[in-house]
Amino acid sequence: MERTLDERRANFWVGEWEGGWLLLPLIAVMGGDWAFSVEASASSTSLPLALALALVGWAPLWRVLMTTDWATPLAQWRTWRERASLPRWPYLQPGTPGAALYRAVGQALSWWRDFGRQALLIPLRSGLFSLGVALLLSVALGRLALLLTLLFLTIAEFAVLWHEGRGQVDRGWEALALAGLPWMLGASLQGRILLPLASALVVTVLAGCMSRPGLWLLAGDLLGVLFLLWQGEPFAAGVLVLLTFPALWLAVNRVEEARYRKAVVPWLFAVLLLFAGVL
Repeated sequence: MERTLDERRANFWVGEWEGGWLLLPLIAVMGGDWAFSVEASASSTSLPLALALALVGWAPLWRVLMTTDWATPLAQWRTWRERASLPRWPYLQPGTPGAALYRAVGQALSWWRDFGRQALLIPLRSGLFSLGVALLLSVALGRLALLLTLLFLTIAEFAVLWHEGRGQVDRGWEALALAGLPWMLGASLQGRILLPLASALVVTVLAGCMSRPGLWLLAGDLLGVLFLLWQGEPFAAGVLVLLTFPALWLAVNRVEEARYRKAVVPWLFAVLLLFAGVL
């Protein structure tokens, strides 16, 4: 059992190293900073903090919230009737709100001891720790970083509710959390908002379309090309089509999703670096 718990704990912090997807927020942060940096020294001190925020704060928090099955333990709680024995509270009268609270506390302790602890202790510990780290690093980086962290947490909560806490996540939520918001975090180090926001939306769509096999990649590709043409970069638009072609070829040939994700991640990194180099 101890080995299993250690493996579960490590899974939140290591993630899919073999596929390279854990590096996506780091590439996005560096890309956003590179794309909008004016002077090389402007972010020399804040960039390491931003990279730590993405890797140690956001990434494990996202994995905890998205990969944990919250629905099963909470469904068990709805029908839980057993109560743990508690010391008698003073001045407690039957039929009062205090008596109802006393019963609820007893039921909660019994549920946690017999069922909830085994399922949720490690996710809660990891999530609270990574959230604390994220908030501390955000405060050190400034108001924009703190705002983005709160936005990240809000989006993660919406994603959990959208999937009813079943440990699932679709491509849109994943792309926004692992690519779009880290891109904005890197760009925020330079104090710019409007163009970084537009580019972050394009990066999110492209990352989402490339993250799973499917013809949605054509829509993301078209949006990226139009954005680069709007920026006066026709050559970069052509390079973007070439960089996304391997992902489209894999999708057309119906490669299984696990193999697809491992094969496409370097091309996604190249797309982010292309955007960073031409903006």
